[in-house]
Amino acid sequence: MPSSDPAPRMHAHQLDVSAADVHRLVSAQFPQWAGAPIVRVPSYGTTNAMFRLGDDKVVRLPFIPGDGVGVPVETAILERVGGRLPVPVPRVLATGRPDDGYPFTWSVLQWLPGEMPVPEALLDSAALIDDLVGFLQRLRELPTAGVRRAQRSGPLAPLADPVRETMEELGVEFDLERLRALWDDALAAPEWRGAPVWVHSDLLPSNLLVDERGRLAGVLDWAAAGVGDPSCELLAAWNVFTGADRARFRARLEERLGLDDAMWRRGRGWAISQAVLALPYYRETNAGMTEMATRALRALEQESVSLRTPGRSS
Repeated sequence: MPSSDPAPRMHAHQLDVSAADVHRLVSAQFPQWAGAPIVRVPSYGTTNAMFRLGDDKVVRLPFIPGDGVGVPVETAILERVGGRLPVPVPRVLATGRPDDGYPFTWSVLQWLPGEMPVPEALLDSAALIDDLVGFLQRLRELPTAGVRRAQRSGPLAPLADPVRETMEELGVEFDLERLRALWDDALAAPEWRGAPVWVHSDLLPSNLLVDERGRLAGVLDWAAAGVGDPSCELLAAWNVFTGADRARFRARLEERLGLDDAMWRRGRGWAISQAVLALPYYRETNAGMTEMATRALRALEQESVSLRTPGRSS
């Protein structure tokens, strides 16, 4: 039987998706799983409802009108990258159809065990850094033919004004002078001139899993993935790692993936834009997203604008 599952509304036009909806959809379309317990998964996510289905499956249902393509896109990506990376990604077990009570395509995915990394409490930060850099290295090596542009894939310029305007909503809580300077520095950084490469583009702690040893155990939520400028992967620098570990992460990226100063500046811009745009919007409705954005901005306001001459524009 479905569980009770109240969930806060984050968007004005958000659909209400309940465990009863999941029970109806699963029972009608995948009767072999009809008797499995259904429990809403507490999530930092902002566009999909997640429900545990038994012990080894999770049901993923978009709840934003206009986002009905999200599941087919993610399904295609997961099927393309699955088994080709050094860490697990969810395996697609089934794709569900809309019905009279729910209007979008939905999916049943493999449940991956693990916990979200907490930046201040990493058990083995050096190993996690190596794991994440190894993941990014292999992802970047995958063939890109026919792959769509990632959600965060191109220049930062289209976000210039929205980010500046939204910064004003942060008030006295943060060092806005420093954040503005860092944002302008990111916008001034040389653009990526290389060929587009595979990127996950949403490497927040909520999309990573670590095991009991603190090693990377899975990468979740591939709906924003595709090809583009790999600087967007630097979201992880200010969201997953703290000061000294952030420096080690940068050093490993320089050593293994050729990270240069221009890419770091653009990556810092992606971290600023994600946190600045998220914090005012989700402050009252998504405690997890609010916590992540606040932590990232606290880390970013400690940064100094780069004074080094950029190396190769990569």
